[in-house]
Amino acid sequence: MNIREFYREDSRRQASTEVPFGDGWTDQHDIHSTYRLSWVADTREIYSVREPHPGGILARYLDQLRVDQADIDELRVEVLAVADREAVEAALAGWPAVMEEHNSLRWARHQLTSLSSAGAAS
Repeated sequence: MNIREFYREDSRRQASTEVPFGDGWTDQHDIHSTYRLSWVADTREIYSVREPHPGGILARYLDQLRVDQADIDELRVEVLAVADREAVEAALAGWPAVMEEHNSLRWARHQLTSLSSAGAAS
């Protein structure tokens, strides 16, 4: 789903406080995109948003200047886990250093996997 659909799907997301967990995550299978991670307080979801950079990773800096930004339909969302903020922070401890590494989104998904299982059991 795109970011607009994500927020429309659950009205709690629209007004909720969000905690950012970086915007430079990478996926080796999607080299022309970066991902940002955020945790939504009211739903307890941590999600990623795919931000495509058709001009390559250097185009990311143009995006920050609001030049040639991606269409909203291209901002794809994936809910990675549902958990309390403390559990997410513990699972992603050290994330600022890891985010800069190649294929860092894989690490984040792996770290959050156990939270999804625990969240489903609660």
